[in-house]
Amino acid sequence: MQKSKKDLRLLFVNPCLRTGKDSFTKLPPLGLASVMTYFESKGYNFTLLDIDINEYSDNYVENYIKNNHFDFILIGTIITHYKWIKQFVNMTKKYQPDSCVIVGNSVAGAIPDLFLNKTKGDIVITGEGEISAYEAVEAVRLGKDLKTVTGISFRNDDGTITTTEHRKVGDINDFPFINWDYFEIERYINQKVKIPSISDLPNQEMIRSMPIISARGCAFRCSFCHFVYWDDPYRNRTPESILGEIKYLIEKYNVNHIDFFDDLTFASAHQVVKLCDAIEKSGLKFKWSASIRVDLFSRA
Repeated sequence: MQKSKKDLRLLFVNPCLRTGKDSFTKLPPLGLASVMTYFESKGYNFTLLDIDINEYSDNYVENYIKNNHFDFILIGTIITHYKWIKQFVNMTKKYQPDSCVIVGNSVAGAIPDLFLNKTKGDIVITGEGEISAYEAVEAVRLGKDLKTVTGISFRNDDGTITTTEHRKVGDINDFPFINWDYFEIERYINQKVKIPSISDLPNQEMIRSMPIISARGCAFRCSFCHFVYWDDPYRNRTPESILGEIKYLIEKYNVNHIDFFDDLTFASAHQVVKLCDAIEKSGLKFKWSASIRVDLFSRA
């Protein structure tokens, strides 16, 4: 391909998992936004197609793909969205056969061989998306062998599937705060909230909520969870890093509720105490909700 970064056309797609009456809420997509922010930090420009907040119809999406060419199209979602993602990937390759379609999150990464054999997708991200997706795009751009990129699966010219070595996770405190400027954040914030942790609060019409990631991975391996497929150890951000991002969100978006949108926010009661002490010391005022196991405090 051998194009400069500024000459490449990248499209990030935020799919819509639920529409209309089936949509219990609209949340800014943390995973996709984090990958976009990482690409931005590496000098890439890109376009966002936010299907979710706009609830674009399939016809609208098809016409958009038909009439707008991109070198790379990146998308990801959870595994229950497989049927739509399969249709989207195959439709995209119909109109843009030379575009490289990269799919992440559990919809593809849980069982990458199955996904690549059942769709026309080009590359699957098999773990955390930021670095692997960036290095995969760079490899294609520079004509390098995809086997040099860890944390991906891809289809070879003979149709066989190659899965590279799992990427060793790094320090999540090193990732930049998410840049939400590409999204219509006020539309997300102003959505009527139906999450119990927020909707049961008094004066709900005054709640301005934003999600953040405070931890990645999980300390447990429940048989029903996609973490069974991923070697993704539990890592949590420092209280200083978490509160730095919260302060930024309060100042920029006037939020008063933080949703710690983690698979497991706290793995120990000690971790809870450290964050609560830091919140109190910071002087920041906000409500918050988090994900924990019900037996956490019995093991404190």
